[in-house]
Amino acid sequence: MTANSILNPRLPEVDQSVSIDTLLGVAAQATDILNQIRDAMLEPYPRKSSPVYTSAQVASLCGLDKQRFQYATTKGDLPAGTSKGAGRSKIFTLEEALTWIQATSERPKRPEGRRGRIVTVANFKGGVAKTTTAVSAAQALTLLGRKVLVIDCDPQGTTTQLCGWAPDAEISDDQTLLPLIYGDQSTLQYAIQKTYWHNLDLIPASSSLFDAEFEIPAKVLNDSTFAFWDIINKGLAPVAEEYDAIVIDTPPALSYLTINALLASDAILLPCPPEALDFASSTQFWHLFADIAKKLPGVLEHKRFDFVNVLLTKAKSDDVSRVVRGWLQKAYGDRVLPFEIPESTVPKGASAQLSTVYDLSKPDGSTAAYNRFKDPLDRLAEHLDAQFVRAWQVKEA
Repeated sequence: MTANSILNPRLPEVDQSVSIDTLLGVAAQATDILNQIRDAMLEPYPRKSSPVYTSAQVASLCGLDKQRFQYATTKGDLPAGTSKGAGRSKIFTLEEALTWIQATSERPKRPEGRRGRIVTVANFKGGVAKTTTAVSAAQALTLLGRKVLVIDCDPQGTTTQLCGWAPDAEISDDQTLLPLIYGDQSTLQYAIQKTYWHNLDLIPASSSLFDAEFEIPAKVLNDSTFAFWDIINKGLAPVAEEYDAIVIDTPPALSYLTINALLASDAILLPCPPEALDFASSTQFWHLFADIAKKLPGVLEHKRFDFVNVLLTKAKSDDVSRVVRGWLQKAYGDRVLPFEIPESTVPKGASAQLSTVYDLSKPDGSTAAYNRFKDPLDRLAEHLDAQFVRAWQVKEA
């Protein structure tokens, strides 16, 4: 190879132009391969199964010591678990574990007539662990004894996938937010689906949800008084009393759906890695959302959030991350939560199975690494739950 050939490489002689029809063929082939992998390995709904728990794990979830837990199992009014052999610890299903948690929990219950609190997880930059944080938080809240609804507002359907459904293979348009957006439905009751995870329901998404970004502005063009920002809020209000918590996952964009989700929510959680570009993006997020919201009728005067928090995700311990951590603290003060989700191989192993860390019945690898990743997610759920209890105790206006 000559120096001239390195500096002036030969361009491909074959025509590499791509038509839309070609892209459709690529999409079909990729979907076929994904379906083959999913069927062979990744276990979509309904084959995805919830984890099981040992006696020690159930006792820990209930905050009981070993002796007290063993005594409680002899009373016969709670699930006794299944023995896996002589002298071995008993195994409990997720539903059995949740029955124990709800029976023994000293957490304040949601008062009669008070609705579940709504948290939107948002960031219009991708790759910040937004979806895994949303689903993990929802699962962890059920392990505190709460009944939770997850709403997937992202047409990519990753949340739907993590909740055990294959978005485009198993989800029809009328199971998503679309009928509400089209005006064919007035509440979201029609869209609620059960999942493999007990006490965790889902309003799923599929790629057809992209249509919302065309349908909503079309409605505004036809009717300038149309409250395009209040669609999800109105649809969610009639079902909110059925749940303790509602977690909304949004697309990585400040879209019509994201604006709807944010204005339907009682709280905002923004996951943000301590990286310079992510910090810069977060400042744009607040500016753009606030600029839009203040122009909407009644929003500036009446909209209040229970809390707004920044959660550090994919956190590293290098010098650059430490510097950006300082920026985030200066910018957001005590809105930055006092714990962070570390950069780890644990979520990568779980996501390879279309799962979260809570789906794993036991650590997949190092127990220490598993605990380092899971512990701050447990703390996040505790924080959210404490905020819900506080909101329930405040008299509604």
